[in-house]
Amino acid sequence: MGPPRLLALTGLLLLAAAALARNTPRLAPGMFDWAEPGNVAAALAEGRGFSDPFDGQTGATAWVSPLPVWIEAGTFLLLGVKTAAAARALLVLSVLGLAAANALLLDALAPFGRWLGPVAGAAFVAYCALLPGGPLAVLSEAWLDILLSALLLWSVLAVGRSPSPWARAALIAVALLAPLESAGLAVAAGIAVLGAAWRGRRDPRALAVPALAALAAALAVGGWSLRNRAALGRFIPLKSNSWFELNLANVDSADGLPRMETVLRRLPFFDVQEFNRYAALGEVRYVDSFRAPALAALRADPLHFGANILRRIGIAVVYCRREGGGESTRFRFLPDDAARLAAAGLLIPFGVGSGLWTRIDTPPGEARWRLHQLGLRDEAGVAADWAARRAAYDREFFGPWPLALGFLTAGLPVAALLAAALLGHGGLAPPAAWAGAIAFGMLLPYVLVNNNDRHQLPLLAMQAVALGALAQAWAARRAAPVPA
Repeated sequence: MGPPRLLALTGLLLLAAAALARNTPRLAPGMFDWAEPGNVAAALAEGRGFSDPFDGQTGATAWVSPLPVWIEAGTFLLLGVKTAAAARALLVLSVLGLAAANALLLDALAPFGRWLGPVAGAAFVAYCALLPGGPLAVLSEAWLDILLSALLLWSVLAVGRSPSPWARAALIAVALLAPLESAGLAVAAGIAVLGAAWRGRRDPRALAVPALAALAAALAVGGWSLRNRAALGRFIPLKSNSWFELNLANVDSADGLPRMETVLRRLPFFDVQEFNRYAALGEVRYVDSFRAPALAALRADPLHFGANILRRIGIAVVYCRREGGGESTRFRFLPDDAARLAAAGLLIPFGVGSGLWTRIDTPPGEARWRLHQLGLRDEAGVAADWAARRAAYDREFFGPWPLALGFLTAGLPVAALLAAALLGHGGLAPPAAWAGAIAFGMLLPYVLVNNNDRHQLPLLAMQAVALGALAQAWAARRAAPVPA
């Protein structure tokens, strides 16, 4: 067994151990959030079609991408809808998908130096295993983006070296699947196809693979658009909720970076009033209702919108602020107290024994004053729970490790790529250059509309390549002969 295979097997074992350590205590029915894709998958498995993203029999949808939904629906058909067995199977799939991504990276990078592959593989496994809320979290869908991005890198490098049938087939397959997974992957695959076409522009035979890949992407987008036209009465190429996301991040959120509180109060999944409005209008008219305020805000102050984009770029390439501003609780509020807290905008109740504190980052003195003003029947118990949740919030977001994560998942990989280019006298080796281009494509739609730490997770494979590229460039620089 050669070094890449041994490293790939080691990565699989480490990812499996990390997944078990992180998730085993919580894998029980009702202990996880299946969210919109899980709801649509349940509708598919139960014969209601691609529908009901927020439950409640609301009808056809294009709110979520179809590929992860189809995978979840297949799991539900085999193991039951939203069961613990289905959750375990999806966790196994995520481990296998991430292990496959690691193996693809190791194989793709092996011809480009001794240090590139091992360092990238080690960084990738460490990112997956250690990041809070990472791709090994219960029911995370980031593994599929990560796997497809690694396959895209592998295929474009392999086609460039020696266009084997496997490499050509892989590039065409990624071009077909990427638009069905996410807008970011669709853009990244488009960049890769254009790059492959440019590289083979002088040889008509070399243009066959990019042409077939472009055709595959067009078939995927066209087929899904036709489905949406039939089901929703409108051609929707990828997802239906673009105006919702644009409004959420640029109107509801003044700085372009939505807080958890803002998301939960706007998303029909959590807010009863928004759900009722979504159900009454239908998905297309509901999303259209956000078009006018979003466009009005952009026309009124385009420079502010530009500044929001710059702030989102900062999140992507300098410091990735993790979502904050809310903290879940299992405290059993008295019904009157829960109603007063919700009316004051301090709590989003999820039932009798759970809820989400909003603005948990409010200064403690101000929070105590606000609670006292409400005339709560159990003020001491409510205040104690708020204080406990605030302490948990501070530990999660403001300890040394949480603060370091913001740089490790944004600034460090970008700095590594720049440093590798400097060590290479202004140039990047093909793996690093392609990894940067793919990461750029994966981020572009979200930087323009609504970017947060969830959109950084799919970049892990490309970020790991950047760290490997720096190690390889450093080793090459040290090994270079000293000029006489």
